[in-house]
Amino acid sequence: MSDITVHKDSIRRKIRARRDAYCDQRGRPHEGEHLLRNWQRALTEFDLHPSPQHPVAAFYPMEKEPDVAGIVGAHNPILLPVLCQSDGHLLKEVAWSLHTREDSLIRPNPRFPAQSTAELRGPEAIATASVVLVAALAVDRAGTRLGQGGGWYDRALRFISAKTPVIACVFDWEYTEELLPREAHDKAVDGVLTPTRFIDLKAQ
Repeated sequence: MSDITVHKDSIRRKIRARRDAYCDQRGRPHEGEHLLRNWQRALTEFDLHPSPQHPVAAFYPMEKEPDVAGIVGAHNPILLPVLCQSDGHLLKEVAWSLHTREDSLIRPNPRFPAQSTAELRGPEAIATASVVLVAALAVDRAGTRLGQGGGWYDRALRFISAKTPVIACVFDWEYTEELLPREAHDKAVDGVLTPTRFIDLKAQ
């Protein structure tokens, strides 16, 4: 294991511990509303106009992630990741579904987020996205994103257009001015969404 991997894992452990404490000790009644408002600001600042032909790509939140369920619900249709088969086994390849309000959300494996019952699409589906909202554990001022460590987004983001902005969603304290460890395969993000603000990293 390389030194940079060890460093990343150390940061992940600290962030997960803080998330556990934060989510266990307090309610988050207005978090989703604040995130949706800041998301709408992001779309305006980036002059983005999602459509059925060029939808938003996002994710359904786990319990200890920022509550972006309202953002998911605000877009019809929306591209959502599909990580598992219906029996709960992890898919070997990156996959998406174009979720509409007529589809259901299911959770075949409690280790992974809810996913749509809509038709399965391959990794190239994200190429149609107008903007991509990704989960993260931390983001720095240079756009370096620290994920969970599984590499799913590293594989998924290879298929986006060079012009498609990527926005990472974190809690406020997970955006840092201090630079995070970065490897060659780490794709920089263009913006950061938190419950209190949107940060356009391209404008800095």
